[in-house]
Amino acid sequence: MKLVEVAIFTFPSDAAVFESILSAEGIEHALNNQNSAIIVPGNGVTISVREKDRERAYELLNEAGFKDHII
Repeated sequence: MKLVEVAIFTFPSDAAVFESILSAEGIEHALNNQNSAIIVPGNGVTISVREKDRERAYELLNEAGFKDHII
C-alpha cells in the first residue's frame, strides 16, 4: 500500500480534527510527527493516505476549511 502525504498541520489539534474526518469517511491514513515536542513551520504534523484516496482527501480538506494545509 503506497501512502502519499496530503496535508501538513502546525497544530496537532487541527491534524486530529482532520484525522477524525478521514476516519468517519473510512479512509485509511497515517499521522507523522504527531509526537514532536516542538513543531517547526514546514515540519509539522503530516497526514498520509493511500494513493487511491488522495483526491477524496483533498475534497475533504477543502470542505473542512483546511485548504491551506494541502501539500
